[in-house]
Amino acid sequence: MRARATNYLEVAMKALILYVVFVVIGALIATGIGYMSRSNSSSAASLVVFLALFFPNFVVSWIAVILVMDGTLRDAQGRQSQLDIERSGQRAMNEADARRRG
Repeated sequence: MRARATNYLEVAMKALILYVVFVVIGALIATGIGYMSRSNSSSAASLVVFLALFFPNFVVSWIAVILVMDGTLRDAQGRQSQLDIERSGQRAMNEADARRRG
């Protein structure tokens, strides 16, 4: 049981680190494009460009983490994983109940 918890924590930490890395890379790209647009237009327009790139960066980074970790977006919301966890918990409870009865 402890090995499963340790593995879960390692996967969660890897996902968190990847997310931070992707967000930082996206923020740097948004900053660079915003800075470059400042020379071609006003400061206000460059701020709009930066913000239009910066905020979607969080969503794109999360999707990128899912793709890197899973290789697919098949279970992006974790529904199938949650169902698998619930089934294994129910199975363990049924086995414990059967052992206690017989």
